[in-house]
Amino acid sequence: MKKFTGARDTGNFRQNIQSGQRVVKSSITYHGLFNEYYFSIGEPENEKLMTTHDTVAISKNPFTGNKEYFISVAMKSKYDGEGIKKIGRPPLNCAVVLDISGSMGSGFRGRSNQEEEKLSKLEVAKRTILGLTENFQKDDNFGVVIFDNDAEVLFPFQKWGQVDQEQLKKSINSLKPRGGTNMSEGIIEGARMIQKFLKESGTDPNEISDRENRILFLTDAQPTAGETKSTGLFSLAKEYSEQRIYCTFIGVGVDFNTQLLEVITKTKGAMYFSVHSASEFKRRMETEFDYMMMPICFDIKLQVDGSKIKRVYGSPDSEDKKDTTIADISTAMPSHMNEQNETQGGIIVLKMDPTVSDGLPLNLTLSFNDKKGNPLKEVDQVVFPSLNQDQDEFYQDSSIRKAILLIRYVKFIKNFERNEENKQKANKLIQLFKSEIPIIGDKKLQREVEILEEIIKF
Repeated sequence: MKKFTGARDTGNFRQNIQSGQRVVKSSITYHGLFNEYYFSIGEPENEKLMTTHDTVAISKNPFTGNKEYFISVAMKSKYDGEGIKKIGRPPLNCAVVLDISGSMGSGFRGRSNQEEEKLSKLEVAKRTILGLTENFQKDDNFGVVIFDNDAEVLFPFQKWGQVDQEQLKKSINSLKPRGGTNMSEGIIEGARMIQKFLKESGTDPNEISDRENRILFLTDAQPTAGETKSTGLFSLAKEYSEQRIYCTFIGVGVDFNTQLLEVITKTKGAMYFSVHSASEFKRRMETEFDYMMMPICFDIKLQVDGSKIKRVYGSPDSEDKKDTTIADISTAMPSHMNEQNETQGGIIVLKMDPTVSDGLPLNLTLSFNDKKGNPLKEVDQVVFPSLNQDQDEFYQDSSIRKAILLIRYVKFIKNFERNEENKQKANKLIQLFKSEIPIIGDKKLQREVEILEEIIKF
């Protein structure tokens, strides 16, 4: 399940290191790195709107030799994976809002192959929008707004089943990059399109509809702090969320900064991700479209009884803090799953006080509101096992093992200084990765080894 709307990757960090630039510690986060890997959520959930999958580990610190105690928590839903297809998503009122400013005429840089770089970001966006025909259903409503210095309706809001596909294709393909970037005008026109339909259909804005209202907002611009002000993009998104019109922001070749991500995270129903290549853009829209359109619950809180939490890793609103509330999230979205029933990211790891080894159960409480505002609660108990004398470590599954390895990696990067001691630590971490990768079974971890090898050269 996609619980979070913060940074979806740490690609800029890797790109900087591989090009020989200095280590920018703020460009890598536990949450961001987790979002680049897949983690098990146990057996697929078939009945509950939302519940948790939790595992424990006792792991030996490679630098101190001390035993450390961890709990991993992943939230899952009956809508995850194939669930959304079996249950069916609600019909959509979807306004696509597309940036056609001059900068959209440039290509993807840095993470695309040479063939992809021949295409402009606008050309890729156009092809992707036209490729969404397989995702819309005949009862969905669809329209397109474009913006540069101003905003205008490119394709009027109408039932997907009545859309003239040839006219849509002609309208989209006619677009050329031009002008500046007035994001506020774009989102206003997109919201107006949906608001007009709701009014004409007699929908009471105070009642929960069986339809999902969503603005799909695509831009290659880095929004400024001004977009958080009363007339700015994100303030408007917050205002529309109170009308149950939610926004999905897609950064086309750009990563929004942390200040803006925090605003999005706290906006009801909103989500964000970035794409840095044509192939990634196409894949995300083809495989994740339904999941990014449908919030399943709101106001999610995850708490652990007592005061035995030392650190929280992976929750964008509580990374590195000590608190019994380990996650406080505005919106939960369902998640795509791979063939191994794993979801990308969405895991939270708690480092616990060693006194949890006393064998007493810890209560893990998940509370949230469904879309009608009804409060729901799930309580689970977590118990750490007792190790035999010949046991140094215990991992309940490979996912928590992977997460702990990534935590050690990010922590090293965040504390990195150029000296002989850290060079030795980097070598020790490299050896740890090389021994853990075959056990965990994720060859993608090798790229973190390559980053550590680059850091040693500095």
